[in-house]
Amino acid sequence: MIDNRGSRDIAGMSRMTLSDALSGISAVKLSTSDVIAEQLRRAILLGTISGGAQLKQNDVAARFGVSVAPVREALQRLIADGLAILHPNRGVTVSPTSEQDFLEIAELRALLEPHALRHSAPRLTSADLQYSEDVLSKAAQASDPLERANLHWEFHRSLYKRAERPRLLAQIGALYQGINRYLLPAWAKSGLSPGWVDSHLLIVAKIRDGYLDEACRLIVDQTDASMRRVQAHLHRKELSKKEEK
Repeated sequence: MIDNRGSRDIAGMSRMTLSDALSGISAVKLSTSDVIAEQLRRAILLGTISGGAQLKQNDVAARFGVSVAPVREALQRLIADGLAILHPNRGVTVSPTSEQDFLEIAELRALLEPHALRHSAPRLTSADLQYSEDVLSKAAQASDPLERANLHWEFHRSLYKRAERPRLLAQIGALYQGINRYLLPAWAKSGLSPGWVDSHLLIVAKIRDGYLDEACRLIVDQTDASMRRVQAHLHRKELSKKEEK
């Protein structure tokens, strides 16, 4: 077990111990850094490990029953994904979140996604669009928030994949991972917004009918609507913190 004094550093402002944050995860010894990275990623995206929390290698290794070597590899992956930061002489901390960061992600999405769609849509086949609709259906039915988030990105990726611009898609994919830290807590608190499925299906319908400008506009409108909803969630959260003081 982890010493509680070290666990408080990882808990961050939420006062949650590492064991609490990773509750439900098997303590069976793991031999791969992939699994450790994925479980830490889940905890960060769902907000059970707070932004700014310290990820001490020894604490993480003790929780998973492994040596520090696979933990070091797992933390390097989180750093590469932008979910953690390496500080000289201070170790690794979870990347902070802020309203400004969220707004920048939303702004970049509104710029890059219509651009990707304009290059991809003319090459999309009927089978491609059917696949997009099937993925969306799975996303709507998913009970696990992280699975839903992954399927949500897969839906959009499937619409942009024919753009033949791998750097562009990689950038958009990174934005989706970044925005999930804000979107998933909002989903957990309030559920999907009314019309979430229909608004996505309408994008596919516009592409299928050849109305590319309208499809691009719908993507921007969706991004704006999501931005306002998450902003409201962030403001309520901040207000709640002030009232607790």
